[in-house]
Amino acid sequence: MRKSLLIGFLLLSGATVAQDWESVAPMPSGKHHPVTFSLDGLGYAITGTEGVFTPTRDVFQYNPETNEWSTLPLFPGAARSFAIGKAYNGKGYLGFGASTSAYFNDIWEYDPTTEQWTPLTTCPCSGRRHPAMIIKNDKMYVGLGDDANGDLGDWYVYDMANDSWAQAPDIPGDGRHHPFQFDAGDDVYTGMGHSGPVIYRDWYRFNVTTNQWEQMADFPGEARVAGTQFGWQGKGYVLSGDGDDHGFMEQGEFWEYDSETDEWTQLPSHPGISRWAPGSFVIDGAVYFLAGQNRQNGVILNDMWKYQLTAPTSVAEAKTPSNISIYPNPAYNELNVLSDVAIQQVRLLSILGEEMSLSYDNILDVTQIPSGIYIIETTDKNNTITTQKIKVL
Repeated sequence: MRKSLLIGFLLLSGATVAQDWESVAPMPSGKHHPVTFSLDGLGYAITGTEGVFTPTRDVFQYNPETNEWSTLPLFPGAARSFAIGKAYNGKGYLGFGASTSAYFNDIWEYDPTTEQWTPLTTCPCSGRRHPAMIIKNDKMYVGLGDDANGDLGDWYVYDMANDSWAQAPDIPGDGRHHPFQFDAGDDVYTGMGHSGPVIYRDWYRFNVTTNQWEQMADFPGEARVAGTQFGWQGKGYVLSGDGDDHGFMEQGEFWEYDSETDEWTQLPSHPGISRWAPGSFVIDGAVYFLAGQNRQNGVILNDMWKYQLTAPTSVAEAKTPSNISIYPNPAYNELNVLSDVAIQQVRLLSILGEEMSLSYDNILDVTQIPSGIYIIETTDKNNTITTQKIKVL
């Protein structure tokens, strides 16, 4: 029996589009653990590790218009790897991580207009590697990771307006490092990661209003550690990383998290096997996935791949729905398709772009379609294509 789950449909402008990954310009040098984010339509890859363990101060900038990388002045703080960073309100933030001899608890702010870095008030927590960092509503949330004494489960809140720190409740689960993290909906989320030989699948929401934790449903795939992640348009995404044996997975899995339903949806995997400690950033509706290490042969990578999360603006405008209604959504037995303009064709596609067979006469019979998320594509007599996202229960 199909289980009943609630989700509203999204128009193309907010829906995931079935697309292939596209190879784009590689970074100037291979790294794992780069700090990555985007600002003003440009991507950044900062610090990270070359070789077996050579922390760096590199700052690379990517321009998607020219598909070229530039090398900017070095990061002024200590060379490091295992750091963390985010972009927020037009500025970049980077901190924590480790060198060959020290664990860091500093935070730096980057202004892309001046290319200047400014140190902020240091976290009162211990220096650490592989922490979580999420920024939301002028607050920076930092915690977890590991220091010289082992794995940590603490949690701190930095008030960006007042340049001050406060400690919040520890995560309810075990201390860990290399977790995944992002903001989604109204709150911030973290989980997975590992401690010693244990790789986790648990997942937690931190309510930014009450400063309290709530355990959510476990991640549905393999236990996961050391990938990359981002929040975008109200949803969260995790990409690649090691599986439950802390080794590579046959596929570089890509998952989308809906905070309203506490559900994960798998998207098309990136090319090749999964990779350890890669980076990612989003520009104009496309995620750029880069660097990391191939855990099968030990090669440190500098390639980059692009996946279009939403249709480019020109395509989105061409596919804007007009006078069409598809309901109910979610659907259990059938879908009604109504339009003021005569419809010439209806296609039901999986999230991976595979066409599903069905009969159509203003009503779609979905009783034989497996439960999941699908794309409905309609073409009217004017050759206007409308795409909507639906869920079959």
